[in-house]
Amino acid sequence: MNLRPALAAFLLLTPTIALADPPDFDRPGAGFATSVLPAGTVALEQGLPSYERQRADGFLDRTYTADSVLRIGTGGAIEFQLGGSAWNRLEERGQGSRRHATGHGDTSVAMKYAPSGSDADGAFTWAALGEVTFANGDEDFGNGAKQYSLGTTMQWKPSDTQQNTLYANVDRLKGRNTWTLAPTFGRKIGENWMAYVEADAIHDADDGNELQAGGGVAYDIGDHLQLDAYALHRIAGHGPSVIAGLGVSVFFGHAQ
Repeated sequence: MNLRPALAAFLLLTPTIALADPPDFDRPGAGFATSVLPAGTVALEQGLPSYERQRADGFLDRTYTADSVLRIGTGGAIEFQLGGSAWNRLEERGQGSRRHATGHGDTSVAMKYAPSGSDADGAFTWAALGEVTFANGDEDFGNGAKQYSLGTTMQWKPSDTQQNTLYANVDRLKGRNTWTLAPTFGRKIGENWMAYVEADAIHDADDGNELQAGGGVAYDIGDHLQLDAYALHRIAGHGPSVIAGLGVSVFFGHAQ
């Protein structure tokens, strides 16, 4: 399954779709929104791109990824998602050599379940996401095997300007599990801005523990477009020393 034909067909269809009130976007930050899209509506969340810097075994790798998620509201508490990265670039240096590679990453399909979706102050909401990632990416940008993921996001809103979440996830790849636990603390600033801080604690069965910390911002333009920026820095363990990115999210729906 290749994401590029699906995205091309989607972009050809979008001029015929009327706009409606926007939902919560999954970008940025750890986890995902605890609500789903209304039935028959779609959203595209696109990295512009993301960046990772990692040093291991005498090599310094810089990776750029234009990650995409296409969300489709199917009705009720269910949402379908199609994800992937049509463009990636790797720049590698070390041991007297350097090389670069470009290509596409693996493709994923996912189903989100969000039974409540209330935005009332003080409300607790949650959602779960099950995902399968297929090993169809280029060698430098794929897992090399099918991966299964199951995650949940739990959200508390103490007020109309505060939002706290806890994200938990497990990825199973080649018979090994990677666990992630990430609290996020967000605040709305004015009518258009949202800022947050987060910490990601990761345990990999092969590589051990990793701790990342950072945050980001999101800015709404009108009712159906969001821009975002984020950055994380490794403060303990293995893994990338820097993760950062820009993104844009667009909601397409039915007229009210």
